[in-house]
Amino acid sequence: MESPDNFAYVILVDYKLHTSAKPFCYDESCPCKEDQDDTSQVAQFVTDGLMTPDEATNFVKEKGI
Repeated sequence: MESPDNFAYVILVDYKLHTSAKPFCYDESCPCKEDQDDTSQVAQFVTDGLMTPDEATNFVKEKGI
């Protein structure tokens, strides 16, 4: 009897989408994009010159810098 070759491995990953170091996620419909505290902190990063406006937008959209 031959072993089947039409199966997929499933690797379970236990991680949080939102942490203090990563307050935004990739899901465009997630309410994390509306969090006033986190978005105002990102705006302060731009004001302080730590991020450009484009970097801040990508950070909130979880697209990386």
